[in-house]
Amino acid sequence: MKFDQVAPLSDLIMAHAGKSICIMGGGKSLDDDLKQIDADVYISVNEHGAKRRKVDYIVCMDNIHTGNKAWMRDWLRQYSDAPVISPWHWGQYQICRWPDYPYLFNSGVIASWVAYLMGAHPIIYAGFDCYNGDKRIMQMHEKFIKHNKCENRVVSGCLTKYFKQYDKAEKFNDFVIPQIFGEALEGQVKVKVVAPFEYRGYQWPIGTVLTVSAHEVRLQIKHKSLEILNG
Repeated sequence: MKFDQVAPLSDLIMAHAGKSICIMGGGKSLDDDLKQIDADVYISVNEHGAKRRKVDYIVCMDNIHTGNKAWMRDWLRQYSDAPVISPWHWGQYQICRWPDYPYLFNSGVIASWVAYLMGAHPIIYAGFDCYNGDKRIMQMHEKFIKHNKCENRVVSGCLTKYFKQYDKAEKFNDFVIPQIFGEALEGQVKVKVVAPFEYRGYQWPIGTVLTVSAHEVRLQIKHKSLEILNG
């Protein structure tokens, strides 16, 4: 994806179904927490995780850095070129609404919801000190529990009030896609680009694998410029 493209958050629903997803907050515990984690996907809350390791995504709810007043778009790119998930137009995946909108939750809380939508099994919280257990931040996490219905594990800190502690050796039951998401995904198909293919304003190179709406690409499938990989 080019950085001047904006895709809907819905493109990421169940994109990592059944995978362990670590979300990395900005607490002092982050470095120690990361030493204990083995995850499939890593999400940085703002720049915090990206300053420490390669990440797959960044979740950012702010347009301007609350500390140094820098534009977050420029600030984040100092640390990572990973896709940014944000309500702002400069992100690569745009969050248009979230539970209890328009109440503005912080980036860490929204990152947990995004991981749930991606199909996390489990979500692993690292570096979530919640500003030393700040009452307002803790209330945000508590308020979001009902919207985050997957397995959640916390490496250390105050969120163990709500979720079990992470154990690298823990075995989980097989992941089952929630019915509401399974029904929404029935129209999707995974394809491989065989001939030059334009989709959502971008020319995708031969060999690219995409998950797209079967309805949108029905003609390309018929004329064999796309090869179906599933379904």
